[in-house]
Amino acid sequence: MRRLAPLPALIVAVFAIAACSSSGSSPAASAPAASAGGSAGGGGGGGACAKADAGATAAVTVEIKDFKFAPDPVEAAVGDAVGWTNGDSAPHTATLDDGSCDTGNINQGATGVLVFNEAGTYTYHCSIHTNMKGTINVT
Repeated sequence: MRRLAPLPALIVAVFAIAACSSSGSSPAASAPAASAGGSAGGGGGGGACAKADAGATAAVTVEIKDFKFAPDPVEAAVGDAVGWTNGDSAPHTATLDDGSCDTGNINQGATGVLVFNEAGTYTYHCSIHTNMKGTINVT
């Protein structure tokens, strides 16, 4: 058994290098924005949508109740903050289908707000309850 001691160090080094090389952006984050008016969730990689600053007031409101988004579709203008308020006891999210933008968990009584900076049609869902779906038309 000669020279087996360096083997564990070599394995650790290989994993460390692999971890560093895969820490870049995900494909969804680096993907180009979809064309305005597309129905695949709109863009996002180019800044079409962003989580609003804490305390932001929504210009357009969506109610989450009985595991549904209302209204659907949502109508908003470029630059509008869209807020989802959770009326259910379970937490929900509003997550663009292309994964580019997400409110994070919205607990009962709380509101998650996203700002839309590009015109287009954005499809979204609740990442916790994937049967919950909606559409936002930004003009």
